[in-house]
Amino acid sequence: MDTRDRYCGNCGHRNPPVAEFCAECGTFLETVVSSSLTRVKQTQFALPDYLLVAREREREERRRRMTMETGEGVGLLWVGAIAAVLAIWFGGGLGPGAAAFLLGLAAVIAGLWRLRHDTRNMARAGTATVVISSVVLGAALAQTLGFPRSQIVEFAAEAPPVAPTPKSGEAPAIAFAFDGSMPMFRGNPGRTGENVGPAPLARPLVAWKTFVGGESYASPIVAGDTVFVATKAGSVVALRLVDGDELWRVDVGDYIVRSTPAYGLDTLFVAAGYDLLAINAQNGERRWSVPLRFAGSCSPVLDGDTLYVATQEGHVSAFAARSGEELWHYRNDNLLFGSPAVSGDRVMIADESGQVTALDTSSGREVWQKDVGEEVFATPAISDGVAFVVTKEPLLIALDLESGRELWREQVGGVSSPAIVDQTLYLGGDDQSLRAIDANSGKPIWSTPLGYAIESSATVSGAALFIASGPSLNAVDRATGRSLWTHVTGGPVTSDLAVVAGMVIAASHDGYIYALEAAEGSSEGKTG
Repeated sequence: MDTRDRYCGNCGHRNPPVAEFCAECGTFLETVVSSSLTRVKQTQFALPDYLLVAREREREERRRRMTMETGEGVGLLWVGAIAAVLAIWFGGGLGPGAAAFLLGLAAVIAGLWRLRHDTRNMARAGTATVVISSVVLGAALAQTLGFPRSQIVEFAAEAPPVAPTPKSGEAPAIAFAFDGSMPMFRGNPGRTGENVGPAPLARPLVAWKTFVGGESYASPIVAGDTVFVATKAGSVVALRLVDGDELWRVDVGDYIVRSTPAYGLDTLFVAAGYDLLAINAQNGERRWSVPLRFAGSCSPVLDGDTLYVATQEGHVSAFAARSGEELWHYRNDNLLFGSPAVSGDRVMIADESGQVTALDTSSGREVWQKDVGEEVFATPAISDGVAFVVTKEPLLIALDLESGRELWREQVGGVSSPAIVDQTLYLGGDDQSLRAIDANSGKPIWSTPLGYAIESSATVSGAALFIASGPSLNAVDRATGRSLWTHVTGGPVTSDLAVVAGMVIAASHDGYIYALEAAEGSSEGKTG
């Protein structure tokens, strides 16, 4: 049997000794040669030797190039996949994480492009893509669920511990000049919307603008020389009031959504997803934490040494602020999107079904319940023994705090909460208008259009009102409704504004915290 390789006379391709037809061009093999240097018998269909050699050289070059591209393509695939997974797991899809994810995705696409001619490795890449996609989806799901979640740590403290002297590289402790400038959602337990000021009445300048890593639906609060902000991505950030520099940041592991922290006793109380946490306001260390039903948009309220917390499922609990011990629990079972308000011995909630409920602060016992007939998404405000409730329909309703008796109702309202100072209510509406209303009769005093549907609630400081509509921050004269100034941010603002120390502080959906102050030497100055 002839064991010599058989070369095709047509294309010059080398075939095994047993081959009868060329594997390259299909020509019947007649001539048997021992090496590529042996002259092939020429026929009218055969190519000259120099063309056969050139073709063989071209094939070798193509194989070498394909091998190189395959190696580069596989390398790019793995590098891109690893970068994308790490970006999702550690970066949360924000800031540098988003950039790393996009670079990883670009590397994967480039790798697939280099493999487009290699069918075998493309098939392998398809299998690897399925595996990698499963890992990426698992990472995203684990991050969304907050896994692994930190264990609950509880410890009682008779008094807030003194912050230790920070070591090199640690977050600096914060020295508070005074306790609670704007310590909670709507400014105080009664949720009246008053802020200490002073406030800029002239057109302001941007004192500072700080990116906090994601959208913030919660309202900023201020304690002494520090601004505290909770982000949708699950971070609580402390910023220096004077320049916006970040002092410390804590990842609480769950989506905060719209819940605004409360400050007191040198502690931040944060309702974050399914946990209630007490965080040392000086350095961000956790004091205690307890499990909680989903907080949603309900913000905690601190009154003395007692912390009142509601959940979206309609549950209300009272906790000892220093230890986290639950004092009582009330169950309503109606959806609750507003926050509890406290005045005297009453805790009040208003739920999505239209039920307004007053509870005893010491026992959690239901004192009275009133059906106002419409959905309520806003937080009630309490002043001088009267509770003011806003419905989605819209309606503004005044109820006697002791008995629940309805005093009056007017057809204004929406989703924002009322502010009340000096027997005058201030309320933003879905119809883009900011209104002043007499608190005794419900009759309108003035109305000012702001250009966007209003989801933020009015903040009152001195002679002015401050409220967001769409992306704009607005200052309005309390007496006349005349616009004093407007400043546009980079995204919508749906949370309330904090007005302290001559500044207006706002959290925008563009991920930035804005601090505005009147220009130095302004003739209009500030009011407090």
